[in-house]
Formats: sequence, C-alpha cells, structure tokens
Amino acid sequence: MSEKPEKPDVDPFAQMVQFYDDWTKTWAGAMSETVASKGFADSMAQQLEASLSATQLMRQQMGQLMEQSLQQMNLPTRKEMLSLAGRMTNVEMRLDDIEAKLDKVLDLLKDK
Repeated sequence: MSEKPEKPDVDPFAQMVQFYDDWTKTWAGAMSETVASKGFADSMAQQLEASLSATQLMRQQMGQLMEQSLQQMNLPTRKEMLSLAGRMTNVEMRLDDIEAKLDKVLDLLKDK
C-alpha cells in the first residue's frame, strides 16, 4: 500500500478575504476622518436645511390643496374641526358650571 503525500490546505479565497479586510479598514478610517471634519458637518447642515425648507414648502402647498379640496366637497377642514372642538369644550365647561350652581341651589332649597 502506497501512502499518498499530504497536500497542504490551500484556501483559494484567503487572499481575497485579506484584501477585502484591508480595503474595508482603509475606507472606514478615511470615512471616519471625513465625517469628523467641520467641512463635512457644514455641508450636511446645508443639505439638511435645504431639504427641510423644501419639505416645509411642499407641506404648505399640500395643506392648501387639501383645504381647497375639502371646501369644494363641502367638508370641514382641520382648522374648522379644531375650532369646533374648542367651542364644544367651552360649552361643556359652562354646562358643568351651571350644573354645579344648580346643585348648590337644590341643596339650599332642601335645607329650607
């Protein structure tokens, strides 16, 4: 019986894995430095401000469009519903006050 010589374990992907690890470490370091810089922070702030301004404008336009659409369909707008809710709350508070006063009057009448 002949013995076969042992072949060394060769990983064909070892170099690729090593390259990937080195590459990610290098880019992670470069990106960390970039993100930590004042210039990057200023740039991101400008982009965020522009984005928020655009979003605010779009939201205002959508609100106006929705209000016009609701008015055309004879439906109340959010503003009108909030106003109505406030008025209803005021009415409820006044009714509670009247009820409390009536209870006092009834107690006075019972005592006589």
